[in-house]
Amino acid sequence: MPILLTLMVVLLILAGLMIAIAAGLASIIGGWVIFGDPLGEVVPKMVARFAIDRIDNFLLLAIPFFILAGRLMNSGGVTVRLFDFVSAISQPLRGGLGHANVLASFIFAGMSGSATADVVGLGAVEMKAMRSNGYPEDFSAGVTAASSLLGPCLPPSIVLIAYAVQAEQSVATLFLAAIIPGILLALCFMGWVFYQAHRRGLPTGSIPPARELGQKAVRAFLPMLTPGIILAGIYGGIFTPTEAAAVAVVYALFLTMVVYREISWGQLLEELKGTVLDTATLMFIIAMTSAFGVIMLRLGLPQALANLVASVSENATVVMFLFLLIWGVVGCFMAQTPAIIILTPILLPIADRLGMDLVHFGIVMAMSLTLGLMTPPVGMVLYALQKVAHVRIGVLFRVAIPYVVIMTAFLCVLILIPGIVTALPNALGYR
Repeated sequence: MPILLTLMVVLLILAGLMIAIAAGLASIIGGWVIFGDPLGEVVPKMVARFAIDRIDNFLLLAIPFFILAGRLMNSGGVTVRLFDFVSAISQPLRGGLGHANVLASFIFAGMSGSATADVVGLGAVEMKAMRSNGYPEDFSAGVTAASSLLGPCLPPSIVLIAYAVQAEQSVATLFLAAIIPGILLALCFMGWVFYQAHRRGLPTGSIPPARELGQKAVRAFLPMLTPGIILAGIYGGIFTPTEAAAVAVVYALFLTMVVYREISWGQLLEELKGTVLDTATLMFIIAMTSAFGVIMLRLGLPQALANLVASVSENATVVMFLFLLIWGVVGCFMAQTPAIIILTPILLPIADRLGMDLVHFGIVMAMSLTLGLMTPPVGMVLYALQKVAHVRIGVLFRVAIPYVVIMTAFLCVLILIPGIVTALPNALGYR
């Protein structure tokens, strides 16, 4: 029965039904299987209670704050200043704007924690600059889409916050654990850019005059402080991750309304409305997928999966590779956050029984599900880039392939060498 309900959710999503509604319907049907009484009020009330219990969590307050901070940074000229500076220092490299693309997304990831926020705001700026400088469109679109994946992979990742809530892990530890893998993934993308730039003979430039470079650095200095403020505050014990999200909003308001004065009160109201809509949508998804996860637990799906996995192997590394396959398939059909919410309570008992490090497990799962942002049929990053850059979706799916391969290979290394994830938290005493 749990497998049938899971297939039902997937089929409903593929048919165009909202993820939250599909999960909610499957939860009610599962409740009828467990408790009977299909015409009574018990099951709907029970599903509603499961949903409310999961979103009644202080940590989840960080999500709307980080969404708002990202929106303000995008609409307040921060992304333009950021990209101007990193493109200036990258000019001496062949294909410099490709490297600047990755670097800008790496820095912006520390402000928004979202791939969609990156591609909608920074992606539009990057594509315009690369087109203006004669870069091939397929190359530009590929690196723009891939670099946006750094958002969910680095602190303050919204996906990692969702995992922390479900797995009862420390957000601060997860953020710290994500830093080295995020840096290495950015370097992998830059390595591919370097190869492509030399193969295609892309242009090189020179660093601008000191005066011009200084001006760009000054313009970008305050925005580039944002990730440092967030991380220093969290690890300095000044504020919690949730409070850090609120601080990020205050700092974004200060930059965009006081320093740069590029957002009016009317525009601020529009950004607040957009944040409310985004948050409501995301919380509805989290609530319904959480209820579905609880129903799957009650129906014994984790135990069934554990028995299936045990029949394949009792080796934690082998099982992690099996999970990687599962996450890759699920990511093709479901957005990251709901996938994390559904899969964590199902797979976590198996990981715990096999002695897997739950921080390592969470980082690999979050990054694995990120792949789905660049694969059909969901491919949210690619559809978002299509809207802002007007690139044909067929081209986007084609140019995404090398980056999907690179990231898959990187995830395999991450599974084989857990120390890449755990080294920093261990060294700083967060374990």
